[in-house]
Amino acid sequence: MTTPSEASAIEEFARKLRELRIDCGEPSYATISRLTRTDQESISVGSVHTLLAGQRQTKPEIVRAFVRAVLRHRDGAARPEHAGIVDEWFALWRATRLESQTRTTGPAATPRETPPPASPQAGDVSSASTAHRPGIDRDQLVTPRVRSFLAHLEAALASTDEQGRRWGSAKYGCYAFYDYDGEPIYVGQTNERVQTRVRRHLSNQRTDAVAMRVLDVQEVAELELWPLWEHEDVDRTGEAAHQARQHLDAVESTIYERLLAESRFGMLLNERVPATAEPVELPASRRFALVDDYTRREWGSAAVRIARRASTLARLADTAVERGVVSDGLRRAILVQGVRLTQLAASAYATASGTKEPVVQLQGLEVREGIPLT
Repeated sequence: MTTPSEASAIEEFARKLRELRIDCGEPSYATISRLTRTDQESISVGSVHTLLAGQRQTKPEIVRAFVRAVLRHRDGAARPEHAGIVDEWFALWRATRLESQTRTTGPAATPRETPPPASPQAGDVSSASTAHRPGIDRDQLVTPRVRSFLAHLEAALASTDEQGRRWGSAKYGCYAFYDYDGEPIYVGQTNERVQTRVRRHLSNQRTDAVAMRVLDVQEVAELELWPLWEHEDVDRTGEAAHQARQHLDAVESTIYERLLAESRFGMLLNERVPATAEPVELPASRRFALVDDYTRREWGSAAVRIARRASTLARLADTAVERGVVSDGLRRAILVQGVRLTQLAASAYATASGTKEPVVQLQGLEVREGIPLT
């Protein structure tokens, strides 16, 4: 029988799986079951229900099959980067199992225990820490910088246009992230609601780009949104949905090409490159600052950013080593991070030495999309 303490860990894991399902387009249980058969990992509708209900911990094979299925639903097909995401969910399943077992087992009881005093003795830190105390405000455990960032993010998503529509509430739309220099670093699209996808990148930090160490959230200083309001009432299936997705792809491709042209490097961090499409007229957009003046001074300084870029590049390269076989897109992301780090270091040196700031360029190497780096 599952104890209350054990159940809380399993329920939390199930809640995260339910969030993943929503972020991947909320496929039905039957659709998930059907998709698992593609990988010869068939799980029943009942197994999906049990997994998401969080009533008991299921086998790891079911978790792996579920994650593969919802990722396949979101992306339309299996992708190489899915393997790393599945492995991370397995690690989370294992941690949940360990936590639930620890909560269930608890510390060993001594044969005879002395009843605790009615009130903590003076200077008795152990007794004082376990005495009744008011609940902890978990928001206070978050650093001021992160609280400020999340507050700016929520304000951006909740702000309204001239017609009173919230910028983050559009079902279909595209988004872009910019660094402290105003340099574009990442472009994405969604048909599950703009705010859901953006939050998954920047607050939950559980998208492929963040999990694979391609995108460092602490380098994001600005956000731009392009909502496609004309597709708000489109169902998930049918011809209208197909046309809406085609339009979404074309908008994303147009934004991507425009930002490539604006980038000083001619490169972005996207591992998955938007499919090439004929340029289209872009909808109205709005750009939001996500950091305050203090954060910009502190975390936007060259020393901090160089350290972060070096750390991110090392983790990204380590991810490639652990995966073994990686996509051209991931190799390109390693290249982009390397160029960005070099430019930051060169700019810092130029500032310190009083010389002209150099521009880092890659001579003789085509980095535009669709051409593999060899």
